Amino acid sequence: MFAKLRYFMQYRKAARGGVYLRGLENISPRSQLFLEEGVMLRHVHIELPDKAVPLRIGACSYIRSDSTVRWLAEVGRYSSIGRGVTLGEARRNHPLDWVSTSLAVSQHYQAQHSHARIGHDVWIGHDAVIMEGVTIGHGAVVARNAVVTKDVAPYQIVGGNPARPIRYRFDEAQREALLASRWWDLDLAEVRALPCDNVDAFLAAVGQVTKRAQFRQIEVRARKVIL
Repeated sequence: MFAKLRYFMQYRKAARGGVYLRGLENISPRSQLFLEEGVMLRHVHIELPDKAVPLRIGACSYIRSDSTVRWLAEVGRYSSIGRGVTLGEARRNHPLDWVSTSLAVSQHYQAQHSHARIGHDVWIGHDAVIMEGVTIGHGAVVARNAVVTKDVAPYQIVGGNPARPIRYRFDEAQREALLASRWWDLDLAEVRALPCDNVDAFLAAVGQVTKRAQFRQIEVRARKVIL
């Protein structure tokens, strides 16, 4: 009962910072997170193995329930991550070139790890797996159940196991212009007022927006919210 009340107070504190947070009990005490305003984390299992590298999640991004986070350093703004997604899955927890893959035999084996990174405006479908060390470029889309073992280019759509390119969302000139605009760094209200349903019209108008985004940020450390 006391634990439920303590977590409830932390959720209210996160809400004051503009963050929707549930399932603190699923975040390991040693994990440190920095969450911008508009982030939604709903019963996500987070166990960051490297205490020196916190997880940073940008404004208006969400990770849905039953997802797992391990070797992941950052998620950009406006990214949408579905249910049951694994982010930063270790590649080599067991040795392939030793006599035995069993750690009962190969007890001195130590895996080498690197962090995955997810850009701005990324959409990852339900039950996908993103391996450690992978970078998902801005605007990319990962299909449901995909297993991503290599970097994904900006605005590229990938799917399958292992994930392979399907197509790009836009032509090369549009992709370059969207990346150059860095619209995710601009004021949200002004971006929403642009013609987002027409890429060329958006690109023609976005250059007139000069107001930068200013988002509040909270910290989660030892299962406590710090404003």
